[in-house]
Amino acid sequence: MKSRLIPVVIVGACALLGVKLVDAWSVIQAQAATAQPAPEAKPEPAPGAAEPAAGSKPQSKAEAPADSVDPAVAAKDATPTTDPLLMSPEEIELLQKLAARRKELDSRAQEISQQEVLLKAAEQRIDDKISKLSSIESGIDVKVQQKEQQDAQRIQGLVKIYETMKPAEAARIFEGLDMPVLLDVLDHMKERKVAPILAALDPDRAKQITVALAVRRDQQAKNSTAAAAPAAQAPAAAPKPAPQGATP
Repeated sequence: MKSRLIPVVIVGACALLGVKLVDAWSVIQAQAATAQPAPEAKPEPAPGAAEPAAGSKPQSKAEAPADSVDPAVAAKDATPTTDPLLMSPEEIELLQKLAARRKELDSRAQEISQQEVLLKAAEQRIDDKISKLSSIESGIDVKVQQKEQQDAQRIQGLVKIYETMKPAEAARIFEGLDMPVLLDVLDHMKERKVAPILAALDPDRAKQITVALAVRRDQQAKNSTAAAAPAAQAPAAAPKPAPQGATP
């Protein structure tokens, strides 16, 4: 008898457990369906502020209270503006002086900028002129060197001619030559060739040539000495000072 009741009790317990589970699941679904979000808390009105009238629409974002305004925007809107009508005569006069000073400084800065441009243009022109003068100077030096070479070649040609001539024939030609040309020729001729020509010349003419030739050679010697003097007079190295405490 007991063995028959045990399966019946087990089946009954399982059925009762299933009924309880179904009831619990139904309750959970009912609570989830009936659950609603919590209502938003309405801001309490400030003390002394009038309550909104019934039926009035809630404020939009554009009509938000002053507390919700961005602090940066509020600070910008709160910046005081300069109203000339609210300024004293002294303040207006001060502003006028500041404006005049500002205008004067701007004008001065513009003048300085223009002067800088003019100075740069003048410097460029000066540099161009210096470059041109340097080119001209170089060209002149080249021309002078060429002229000196040509004169030297011409003198050497005359020297060869007069050295091969007879002294009497050379003397007749020397009578009519200019003194600078004659001195150049005689200065490059050999002394043994010059002596017979001077002997064949007129005594006064020979005297003039001799004196001029002596002065010329004396001047050449002085020029050579003056050119060699700077190299010989180069300053010597200054002696090093003796260390302090050293005995002389």
